[in-house]
Amino acid sequence: MYTESDMDIASPPAPYELSRVLDIERRRLVHVAPAAPNADYDICDVLVLGGGLGGVAAAEAAAADGATVIIVEPTSVLGGQLTSQLVPVPDENQYVGRANGASTDRFRALREDVRALYAAKPGVRKQAANNIGQCWVSPVSGLPSVWSQAIQNRLAPFVDNGRLKRTYLRHQLRRIVRYSGNGDINYVEIVNLEDGHIHRIAPKMVVDATEDGAAAYLAGCPTRIGQEAASEFGEALAPASHHPEWVQSFTYGFLLRWETDQQKQKHPVTPPAEYDAFKQHGEYTLDYVYRGNGIEAYSVPYGVLDAIKHTSIAGTRTYQPFWTYRRLVAASAFTSGKSPQGDIALINWRGNDFHLESYIDKPLDDQVRILNRARDFAIGFLYWLQTECPRDDGNGKGYPEMQPLTNIDEPLVDGLGVALHPYIRESRRIVALEMLTANHMVGSLDDKLWGTEFDDSIGCAHYAIDIHPSANEPHLLQTVVPYHIPLGALIPASGPRNLVAGAKNFGASRLALASARMHPTEWLVGEVAGMLAAMSTRKDVHPKMLHSIDAHRTDLLDHIAAAGITRYWSNILSPIQQ
Repeated sequence: MYTESDMDIASPPAPYELSRVLDIERRRLVHVAPAAPNADYDICDVLVLGGGLGGVAAAEAAAADGATVIIVEPTSVLGGQLTSQLVPVPDENQYVGRANGASTDRFRALREDVRALYAAKPGVRKQAANNIGQCWVSPVSGLPSVWSQAIQNRLAPFVDNGRLKRTYLRHQLRRIVRYSGNGDINYVEIVNLEDGHIHRIAPKMVVDATEDGAAAYLAGCPTRIGQEAASEFGEALAPASHHPEWVQSFTYGFLLRWETDQQKQKHPVTPPAEYDAFKQHGEYTLDYVYRGNGIEAYSVPYGVLDAIKHTSIAGTRTYQPFWTYRRLVAASAFTSGKSPQGDIALINWRGNDFHLESYIDKPLDDQVRILNRARDFAIGFLYWLQTECPRDDGNGKGYPEMQPLTNIDEPLVDGLGVALHPYIRESRRIVALEMLTANHMVGSLDDKLWGTEFDDSIGCAHYAIDIHPSANEPHLLQTVVPYHIPLGALIPASGPRNLVAGAKNFGASRLALASARMHPTEWLVGEVAGMLAAMSTRKDVHPKMLHSIDAHRTDLLDHIAAAGITRYWSNILSPIQQ
């Protein structure tokens, strides 16, 4: 299929190496075994690099459209945010669950699949399966293993019919090799993280659904990282200067079970070596600081089990408990249970947001060090909760009732209940044909119900611009109007023609992506990327051409709508509804 003379096989750019790759699940480096001169390779229509939320959506959509698909994922499970990254309570807006609402029919179906799996469990109270955790951040919840089962069930028909040819779990992207002539991707090298062996895959199209935008970067597409200056896109919320070091904090979430039986309360976890230094940063607290929307910063002192009424510059309101914020399973959802005893809660809070360093674009040895340090930061917060957190009743400190839910009870966490993969809020972003910016969702939109209506809109999104800051960066929480995602944002402006973005790496400013990083929008982008890739192979035209030729673009946009994706907010909202 290829000869060495046909290809550009240059070494990958820093921080990637040929001799070692990162194993992010085990926070280690794997040495690469020498490749055989005539190594076997797979072929497929669509190669999806990254099996997170966008990657799963892309694979399902491409396979449903008749393409042969291969998925490559560095962890041991598909699902990303909902599974390995341990955020199985989707951050949504109120219109996601509505028929013909925001996001997609397939995303809504996945949510309903999880609810059905819980409804089928013995002893679940009527209607409790709709939100088995009875959490207040999302209308749907559940353990990562249940989300994983729902994802496997959705992909199973495409395994059976041969469209999903193979899923390479525990494989890491090593290198992308391009044709010397047109620069398109010829084949991709991946590494088995168990034994270091190289495997090659030759696709017609590549969907970059990696968590850090690695595929686009390795393929030679221009990418951005960090905060742009205000002059770049004219965004009023952007700072005067460019800050490439501002990359949003990432989080090692962990699961806790509430255990009131003192005989079963274990000793607290061992604090990390840097515990005292970590504590000096002031993040080990239940207070939450809100900044943005033109209001001076104010702090809310959350209770653990008690709702509190608090008055601040934002007014007087009741704040629900910390414990139920991202509770995944409420014991009271079962006929035999009574919360909080037996509850399982996800802890994803400022106390385990690691803002001190970003691992993206760092040398590989530093990446391992930073990932381990971030996990230690999270374990330090767990230790603080067990030993130093003020009790609601004022009677002492510490909640030994909070015990880690280990991988004995939930296979998709480690031995301390910590996520297999950190929750990544910010990726490299491609320089695309069209860039989504904050101006498309805020700014001079006072008289509008929704943002810019792109001719090539692929769907609807809505969430605040929510910056979880890096070191020395202010937090930002800014409401926006409902907005649209343009098709051109998925297509790189330059680089290989047979790659599209399918996750949080699409063409957007950092501020815009701080809104569009949420679960339903990542799924939307991935699903459309899968359709775009499949149609490109079927029509034998690259995505830029498909986008530029009216007939092709219309075919794709009509197909998107027919698949159950509402392209414009005007079909969802009215002045009365808003």
